Amino acid sequence: KNNFKYSLILVVTSLLLACGNKNKTEAAEFFERGNYHFKKNETERALELFTEAIEKVEDFADAYNNRGLCYEKLGNIEKASSDYRKAVDLDDTFNEAKLNLASAYMQTGELKLSESLLSKLAPTYADSSTFYDLRGKYYLESYNPDAAAADFQRSLSLTPANIQTETNLGFAYYQQKRFEKAEEQFLNVLSRKPSFPFALNNLSATYAQLGEWQRALEYSEKAIEQNPREVLFINTHTLNLIENDEILEATGFSNRSLKLDPFNPYSLRNSGILEVKSERGSTGVNILDKIETEHPDVEFIYYYLGKAYQSQGQIIKACKAFKRGELLGDSRSEKMALSCL
Repeated sequence: KNNFKYSLILVVTSLLLACGNKNKTEAAEFFERGNYHFKKNETERALELFTEAIEKVEDFADAYNNRGLCYEKLGNIEKASSDYRKAVDLDDTFNEAKLNLASAYMQTGELKLSESLLSKLAPTYADSSTFYDLRGKYYLESYNPDAAAADFQRSLSLTPANIQTETNLGFAYYQQKRFEKAEEQFLNVLSRKPSFPFALNNLSATYAQLGEWQRALEYSEKAIEQNPREVLFINTHTLNLIENDEILEATGFSNRSLKLDPFNPYSLRNSGILEVKSERGSTGVNILDKIETEHPDVEFIYYYLGKAYQSQGQIIKACKAFKRGELLGDSRSEKMALSCL
C-alpha cells in the first residue's frame, strides 16, 4: 500500500505556471518543494508546503491529495481521508486520489464506501497489480478470502515476486483455514526475506492454529525483534507466551500492549486470559464475556471464554461457548465441545 501511495505525487507545476497568476505560480512552487521534501522522507515539512500551496490556490486538488499522503504517513488517517475526499470533490477524474480514498475508508472501517469506489475504478485499473492488491485487502477486511486470494494471484501474475502481495495471499489462505497452505506460503516469503515482520507474525499465528505453540513462539519472537511497538505482534507473542506457560513474561507484554492500545480487543482478550489464570478468575470471565459480545470475531474467544466459565464451575455456559466456537470453525472449541455431549 505505502509503496503505491507514495508514487502518486504528481507534478502539475507547468500547468499552473501557464495560468500566469501570481498565486498559482507560488502555489506551484510550494507544491514542487513539497514533493521534494516528501521524497526525502521529510514528511512534516512536505505537509507544511502542501498546506501553503492550498492557501494560495484553494481548489488545488493535487496538493490536497499529496497532503493527505503526508497525514497518512504521520498516522492521522482521518485528516488524510478528508484531504482525499476534497481532492476527489475538486476533480472527479482524479482516479489516483480515489484509490487513496478507498484505502483510507478501509482503514477507518467504512467498507461500504471503499467497496463503492473500488467497483467504479475496476474498469480503469483492469491491468494494475496495485489495484488488485488494494481490492484484495478490502476482501480480507470483508472476510471474503476466496475473492481476496483471486485478486492477489492476479496481482502476482502482473507483478511477480512481490513480498507484500505474497504475504497477503498467505493470509487469504489463513482466512480460508487452509493452514498448511498458509504455512507454505509464509515460509516461501521468509526464505527470500527472513526479516519480513508480517510474514513472521502470520506464520506464528498459523502455527498457533495448528497447535504448534513452541514454533509459534519462535516466530513471534522474531517479529517482535523487528518491530517491538507493533500491537499486532505484541498480542500474538503474548498469547504464545501464555500457551507456553511463560506467564510472568506474558504479563509484561500484555501490559505493554494495553498501554499502547487500551481498547484493542486482542489486548483485552489476553489480559482476560491472564486474569483467569490468576486468582481473579471472575474478573477474567467478565473481560472475555464483554469481548465476545462486542467483538465475536476475535480469534479463540469462544475457546478461552469456555475455559474461563469452566474455571468458575459454570459448565452450562462453558459448553455454550465451546459449541458456538465449534460452529465458527474453531478446532480447539470443537475438541472441548465433545465433552459437552
